Amino acid sequence: MGRRRRPASHRPGRGSRKPYWRTPHERREPPCGGRPHGRPCRRPRLPARRGERRGRVSQNAPHRVVVSGATGLLGTAVVEQLLTEGREAVALVRDPDKARRLLPDHENLSLAVGDVNDPASYRPWLVGADAVIHTAAYFREYYQPDPDLPLLFRTNVDAVRQLLREAVDAGVPVVVHTSSITTLAPGTQEAPADESAPPPPGWERNSYRASKVRAEESIREFCADEPGLRVPIVLPGWMWGPRDVGPTSAGRLFLSVARRQLRAVPRAGNHVVDVRDVAAALLRAAESGESLRRYIVAGRWQRLASTVGGVAESVGVPAPREVPAGAALAFATVLELSAKLRRQPPIATREGVRVLLDGNRTRITSARAERELGVSFRPLAQTFADEAAWYRAAGILDSTRGAAA
Repeated sequence: MGRRRRPASHRPGRGSRKPYWRTPHERREPPCGGRPHGRPCRRPRLPARRGERRGRVSQNAPHRVVVSGATGLLGTAVVEQLLTEGREAVALVRDPDKARRLLPDHENLSLAVGDVNDPASYRPWLVGADAVIHTAAYFREYYQPDPDLPLLFRTNVDAVRQLLREAVDAGVPVVVHTSSITTLAPGTQEAPADESAPPPPGWERNSYRASKVRAEESIREFCADEPGLRVPIVLPGWMWGPRDVGPTSAGRLFLSVARRQLRAVPRAGNHVVDVRDVAAALLRAAESGESLRRYIVAGRWQRLASTVGGVAESVGVPAPREVPAGAALAFATVLELSAKLRRQPPIATREGVRVLLDGNRTRITSARAERELGVSFRPLAQTFADEAAWYRAAGILDSTRGAAA
């Protein structure tokens, strides 16, 4: 019997296709428009990542993993890594349309529409899960208007404790928590900071940093009463990479360089890491990370001028010049005022410049994660090239030159 011909106006993936988010009781149903397993699924609407690495996979690796924040930069990388390794991913998302654009239509992927601040929305999906990788966070490190602060702490602190309680009640054995290297007091080149470092002086003044410190404190208090739950803690550096559709602060910086909107950067530096390497570390932590043990995945320290120079080279535009800190702070003040008038997030802010300047005095080691989890870091030139290719293929940058599409 021949295949039924579809009308010329038919567009796969729209109203004619069965959606691939399912209730917990429909997990085993073919996700690709009702097609039997074994036939190829529709490719993602936006381009896939290049240069994916499988990493080492333990025989004890959790098979069915719930990923919170699955449409964020880190969450999409975790989902991709799970699927690459042949595991089953349950992506917790608030916006299914955004998820359809960003995530592959794969037989091992289920979408759970919900919110980390609403436990009832994701509770059924935890039943039968082998692990939860928690990447969801409310991010306002550089631009933090006061009305956002209650939501920031509710999402980054209270929701974490709620998730741990739900995981215990559902019988999930491990929850991997994503923290940040901003919770660490600075080290030096001779004595880089490691996982034993306390919070930096004045950590309460930065609300995002404070929320991450409070979250770790809350996790330790919870696990003191629930020792059966294993909660490794991963601390990434400044993450860059493909699918930064948000965009994050790194993505905004990438696009501002590519569009020639940013002509200068301060004499500063930071630890820069490919988001795919962080995703691999989270999976390895789910396999073998010790409970309440911190794992720094910071990548390499480099000057900001070197970072934006790599971005400029990847898109074929002149690199921004390096300027003294005072000039950068003055320029950031102008950008903040301009952004308020336009009701848009600024390209750079004074707080962002201060965080980058703090990075000048900070050196951090990822030796524990490299030694115990097998973490490795790809060249950043590859990271920037892959990010540029993704932005071009997605139509966000012109395919022939480094300009806005």
